[in-house]
Amino acid sequence: MKKWTLIILLFIIVNIFLGCVTARIQSELILNDEYFQIAHREIQNAKESVHLVAYLFLLYDYKDAYSNRLLRDFIDARTRGLDVYVVLDYPKSEYIKEETLKNQEVFNKLKAAGINVRFDSSKRTTHSKVLVIDKETIIIGSHNYSFDGLKNNNDTSLLLRDKDKAKRLIEYIEHIE
Repeated sequence: MKKWTLIILLFIIVNIFLGCVTARIQSELILNDEYFQIAHREIQNAKESVHLVAYLFLLYDYKDAYSNRLLRDFIDARTRGLDVYVVLDYPKSEYIKEETLKNQEVFNKLKAAGINVRFDSSKRTTHSKVLVIDKETIIIGSHNYSFDGLKNNNDTSLLLRDKDKAKRLIEYIEHIE
């Protein structure tokens, strides 16, 4: 009897340990200007879908600015046949300044490329910065898609690989009002 109890107890302990190991979420901390390289890599390696919600997405005259290159990555992903879905913060009249007007420029370029892009409601501010790739990889944090946000600011984000959280975030992104 003691032998079977010990075997069952050992079996339970091993399964609990293996469950913890296999259920462990993969993550990668993204600091300051590391964001561009990681997001660029993940979008280029995407096989199925790319979802983005962004407060600020600015373009620059310098064609190799990080945000310009990420815009090209989104367009390239769509050209490869991926489902690309983008939500941007609506340019609100009470805050109109150069930055918010430029969200319109990105909106127009994405729309022209056949990407499913829309603004949130003019009654809300969407301050989220979330990128979900292939219904599993999540990059979430404080990085705006601007020169300073991708190059100069002290910003932090986190890359996670978690299908359940990715599914929930995609539902969230697709239902933003």
